[in-house]
Amino acid sequence: MGSDRGRRLRGLGATHLLDRSGAGGSDDPTGYDVIIDVVAGPGMPAFLDRLNPNGRPVAVGAVGGQPPADFGTRLMAAFQKSMSFATFSAATVTEAARQAVRAEQFAAADRGELQTVVHEILPLEQAVVAHQKMDAGEVFGRIVLTP
Repeated sequence: MGSDRGRRLRGLGATHLLDRSGAGGSDDPTGYDVIIDVVAGPGMPAFLDRLNPNGRPVAVGAVGGQPPADFGTRLMAAFQKSMSFATFSAATVTEAARQAVRAEQFAAADRGELQTVVHEILPLEQAVVAHQKMDAGEVFGRIVLTP
């Protein structure tokens, strides 16, 4: 992934990136044990081809919508690779565990160890514009709305 988005992700510490078609760079591995998908949607099956035997795609977000209706069929077509599919939602993490993570995040922020990625700051009156930019895939990081 040679895009500006890819460059920025590498700057944040990503070592290997796959685009929404499942394609990676020429120096990337040909297979992965786990692929974290924060978008989901129709492009999910493309990642199945990049998984090693016993590999697992994990959906942690679904801003792209549901996978295609044939996703389960595609997963079963790779039966010989013993792949599994998983989802993860913070809603399944206990409140105590979430609070412990938040406390560590605040401590890391206090130590200057976290980098905030803000795409743009807009007045609250432009909330519709902010959503349009997010829907169009133009946003890298967060848009902050101010009163």
